[in-house]
Amino acid sequence: MKNFLFALGLIISKSMISQITFKQDNRIDQYLYQKKPRLLTGYRVQICFDPEKSVVEEVRNRFVSSYPKIDTYMSFEPPYFNLKVGDFRTQIEAQTFAEKLQGAYTLNIVHKEQINLPRID
Repeated sequence: MKNFLFALGLIISKSMISQITFKQDNRIDQYLYQKKPRLLTGYRVQICFDPEKSVVEEVRNRFVSSYPKIDTYMSFEPPYFNLKVGDFRTQIEAQTFAEKLQGAYTLNIVHKEQINLPRID
């Protein structure tokens, strides 16, 4: 009798069609598709600092024309504007790049800080 009821239950459940509807808040989709920069600990090379923003922007433009695929970051720490370049995962990568810049820029200091994920292009 138990087997018969079990088989009958299986037949009935197979013949029934179920539909589940999910309702979710639109903010969930907005949150999932936001582009947030992912940060990790890494290194950047500081190539310039000056109290005049125009001087730092000139150096930035010269650097970007030479290295268009390396990101630049300008910040203000009173009284100086700082220009740091690159998103290097290891200190060795940053140091190698700093040596490559030797002579072209007056300053080559490797700093450990939060960086964006390095570019893959």
